[in-house]
Amino acid sequence: MLKTVTLEQRWKDDYLDLLNYAKQIGDVQWQNEIIQTLSKSALYMQQTTLEYQISQLWHQFDAVNKKMLELYRQLRETDNVYVSSRLIEEVWGLKLQRVEIGKQLNATYHS
Repeated sequence: MLKTVTLEQRWKDDYLDLLNYAKQIGDVQWQNEIIQTLSKSALYMQQTTLEYQISQLWHQFDAVNKKMLELYRQLRETDNVYVSSRLIEEVWGLKLQRVEIGKQLNATYHS
């Protein structure tokens, strides 16, 4: 993941490039829109960072669910008690992970 400072600087540089282009073509309305957007850069960066965090948490949640489905499939296919016990332990660990990710998502949505 890019550092926030680097991402913010890149975002500002892109908008400054757009501003320069808007000046070159003489589009005053577009210039004003870009200036207004730049004045709210902290808000945009905060929103972008939050959206990225939420996206990452959902990817983690989905990965845990996929792994759980695979373990449940293995459980259905095994007759070995030791293997079943180990798989059940893994499933419980993944359930705990999923609960934690859910708590993080809930906290992120309500922050």
